[in-house]
Amino acid sequence: MIRPSLPPPWSLVPLRLPRILFALIGLVGALLARATEIPLPLDSGIVNVRDYGAKGDGVTDDTEAIRKAISDNIDKNRYRASPMIYFPKGTYLVSGPIESRLQTPRVALNQEWSAGWRAMMVLLGESREGTIIKLKDNAPGYNDPAKPRWLIGTGSEGDRRDNQAGGGNRAFRHGVLNMTVDVGRGNPGAIGIDFIANNRGAINGVTIKAPPGSGHTGVGLTRWWPGPAIVMNVRIDGFARGIAVDHYQYGMTFENIQMINQREIGVANTHNVLAMRNVHFIGTVPFYQSRSGHGMLSLLDSKIVGTGTGNLAAISSGGMLNLHRVSVSGYGMVVDDTRRANEDLPANPSGTTFVARHDQGTVISASGAKPEWLDLPIEEIPAVPYPARADQWTDGGTTAESLQAAIDSGAEYIFIRPLKAIELERPIILRGRTRLVMGLNGHLKAPPGVRAVRVEDGEAPVVILHHMYLDGGVEHVSNRTFALIHGDLGSDGVLATGSGKTHIVDVIGRGYDIGPRHSFWARQLNSEFGTPPLFTNSGTSWILGFKMETSPTGSPDAPLSTPSLLNRAGRTEIIGGLLYTLGTGAGAAPRVPAFTTTSGRIAVSYRTNGRPETRYPIIHRRGTLEQGEDFPSSRVQGEGAALLTN
Repeated sequence: MIRPSLPPPWSLVPLRLPRILFALIGLVGALLARATEIPLPLDSGIVNVRDYGAKGDGVTDDTEAIRKAISDNIDKNRYRASPMIYFPKGTYLVSGPIESRLQTPRVALNQEWSAGWRAMMVLLGESREGTIIKLKDNAPGYNDPAKPRWLIGTGSEGDRRDNQAGGGNRAFRHGVLNMTVDVGRGNPGAIGIDFIANNRGAINGVTIKAPPGSGHTGVGLTRWWPGPAIVMNVRIDGFARGIAVDHYQYGMTFENIQMINQREIGVANTHNVLAMRNVHFIGTVPFYQSRSGHGMLSLLDSKIVGTGTGNLAAISSGGMLNLHRVSVSGYGMVVDDTRRANEDLPANPSGTTFVARHDQGTVISASGAKPEWLDLPIEEIPAVPYPARADQWTDGGTTAESLQAAIDSGAEYIFIRPLKAIELERPIILRGRTRLVMGLNGHLKAPPGVRAVRVEDGEAPVVILHHMYLDGGVEHVSNRTFALIHGDLGSDGVLATGSGKTHIVDVIGRGYDIGPRHSFWARQLNSEFGTPPLFTNSGTSWILGFKMETSPTGSPDAPLSTPSLLNRAGRTEIIGGLLYTLGTGAGAAPRVPAFTTTSGRIAVSYRTNGRPETRYPIIHRRGTLEQGEDFPSSRVQGEGAALLTN
């Protein structure tokens, strides 16, 4: 769907129809919670927990069976093609943590590398409503809110053997997908999912719930260092805190989130960059609080409803804010600005406050013109329904020839087993009737200079690749819609020359080049390192959550460091960006601009990170990468801009 035209820059609209608003939120909740069935063939390379003795009968304690399924497989083809852990429909009763971790005696003795933590644990349920991981009621170790403990926990790899907490920045490609997580009764110290993922990782299509009085945090993101990763299509029901985020790095993206019945706070954010869209919150407590000047929230197309909250602020923030098309009702104040500026945003006392646009922080134009958002049209992530039966999938085989033959056979749904790599000599051509290629953490590897995938015209108007690692990137020459969801692109990114559309969701990659006829949308785009611009646009590009990381000046791969964006023409809008500059000392600071505009328009909200002396001295250049009219970062007050335009 394309978002309709916008109201004036910000307005107070006394709707006086809270029942309608509740009905709308209820409808969205029903859509989020609807069952998604993903039946998969038994020979698809997944690891079925039933094969390890898990019963899923709601009575048997399945803790050890699930742990063994993870421990026996999480080291296989790590980082590229680790097999998914699959949960057929059933209620899996557990009595302790389920973790991305080896189960060996050496772990407790601090003798196992990385304390047993491993990357790329993906838990996949057959059914969102029918696959339930449930903590036993009154489970030992979960009764003290002062000592919270997770039900599901992902962790980072690291070289220390005593990192029992699992924090770090090598928690690559974790996922919890398509299931319900229930922390049970009498467990006030339980965290539903304590999630750390880096560069990409996702909680997608999950209901996380706690009965009244139970549950500490629905989604915990407080260990060092969360993100970049995405939380999407998630309902959080109950808990003292819905979402809790800490640390300066590396940014989190949220979309299609429903939150209800939190007891203390909806979202607590200390320092991180949060890019959120389509959030629907109903509660008796504040929606968002961040007392730190480092915390940043970009909130779009959302509804915040308070009940009995007339003396509270919906949002309290000492950092940067972007509120775009947000309706707030039931609160005494929309925004309590806790900065020295104290620029509070009042609520309409007689109805719903509709905030068309509100930007808290530096708002500035590099050209001196009036800074304005571009308000680009936002298209929802395309969806293709999964087949109803496991036998409706077509096996893509283990070679480039077998995969191409499956596509050309007219198959609509294809799966790829998680192997070390399918070696390519030429691109895999997406054409014909194929609608969905489920990678299951599969890996396609093209030689240097060859694209892994080429999207051509075909009968299916939409084609989606899911959970795939593509060494060689994608060339999109068609008029169709293409999406890569939870994947890797390597250094070749997406070359989009056709008149079609591209959607990128939770992807690692660099070297994007969007042509003048193309439309591009991204959620959680992680791009790092090298000399060429991480993202080049000549068309229309909209990005929610963009973490950009540089090579330090003087690096072999980038003697002058890494430019983040080159806008040759067209329009680029980035909401919730993180500019992360590596290195130590002023000599590591980039000698290229962060953003360069040759022609066209840009609008960016971002925060900087890394050592202060290593940050971009030039935040924007009008001209080319080599020369032009420079706008220094010193003109931007604070650690970033709530809005920077050219």
